[in-house]
Amino acid sequence: MSNAPPQIQQFLSAENSQNQEFLKTADPEQCGRRICAFLNSQGGKLLCGVDSEGYVIGIHRAHETATSLEAALKSSIQPPVLFSVEAQLVQEKHILIIEAPAGKDFPYSYKNDIYVIADSSVRKADIETVRDMVLRKQVEPERWERLFSPELNLLALSKHACKKLISAKRIPDRVRQSERGLIHQLQLLSLAKYGRLTNAADVLLAKYPSQRHPQTRIRAVCYRHPPYNRSIDLQHFDGPIAEVIEQLITFVLRNTPIRAYFSSTDSQRQDISEYPEYAVREAIVNAAAHRDYGNFAGGIKVEINPYQVKIWNSGEFPKGIDQESIEHGHLSILRNPDIAHGLYLQGYMEKLGRGSIVIQEACKQAGLPPPKWESAPTTGVTLTLFATEVTTEVTTEVTTEVTTDVEKL
Repeated sequence: MSNAPPQIQQFLSAENSQNQEFLKTADPEQCGRRICAFLNSQGGKLLCGVDSEGYVIGIHRAHETATSLEAALKSSIQPPVLFSVEAQLVQEKHILIIEAPAGKDFPYSYKNDIYVIADSSVRKADIETVRDMVLRKQVEPERWERLFSPELNLLALSKHACKKLISAKRIPDRVRQSERGLIHQLQLLSLAKYGRLTNAADVLLAKYPSQRHPQTRIRAVCYRHPPYNRSIDLQHFDGPIAEVIEQLITFVLRNTPIRAYFSSTDSQRQDISEYPEYAVREAIVNAAAHRDYGNFAGGIKVEINPYQVKIWNSGEFPKGIDQESIEHGHLSILRNPDIAHGLYLQGYMEKLGRGSIVIQEACKQAGLPPPKWESAPTTGVTLTLFATEVTTEVTTEVTTEVTTDVEKL
């Protein structure tokens, strides 16, 4: 789709290996088959309300359509999987963008039929293709989040965390309405199997997951003066990951400066954090969703000093993702689909693949320097948010003005 009009290019992935399609309408049948095929291949992006040449037609009542379409697709695609349906305004018309990462639990089916991409078109998979997919899945090692968590039982789960998950607005009706107990509900969410809880359930719901997985403990530290080897605030967090995310956000906002802001339309002073909360939240959620939980020496660490906030997590960028694609946005490649799905259901993950864009835009609007991502196999992934740069000239001017006012008084 490299010849698509400029107004639509920003929504297309830069990765040539990823599937990209346009649909004039948001017909659930056509969308369902294509998303199913994306999941069974390398992932993809579907733009509804755009003709085959890439020109915008638009979708009527796009936001309502996005909500109903997402619910219809997620009730018809099995096994449960994370993808996003979002309305975007392009040339004063709304289109729908459906992003689906490459699935890890293939084969996926839409209304009990398996679809694949062959010769650049979507078709039902034949017996040989299905057999090949099943055999391919069997030789791949089972990911850490799907393994049984040792000694984890229902008594070790947080009642509050379980209630928050099961009552979330995005929970499928068949999960919420199940009368066969919590274990069955968690099985429908791929957080349990054969009556036993998985590592993903441990991370999402356990009171103290570090009792079984020490690497899940999260460390946060704040320094005030160089050489930054003596902390003024140090905390370790352990618990259901959604609760820990909220505690980490509070820690960062508590330990970063507050700036006074005066709006051009409001004379009242507003006190805002040095770092936009939206950027901090997105950065911490991404670290929790994408870190390498299987690394027993890994973890997450948040480090604050007067000049920057660093958020580190174990693991490196997924294959096919580098610093350039992070900065320009990319199709999400999920290392921990079950954990990410649990966070999505609770409203912590929204726009798949564009979290980095959200962080950059939030920093730009706050007048901060661009954030920086670094990744290495041995050191993990580090995101750095930089504080506002204050020049000597500005500092002197402000100091003189205040001194003069004081002298007059």
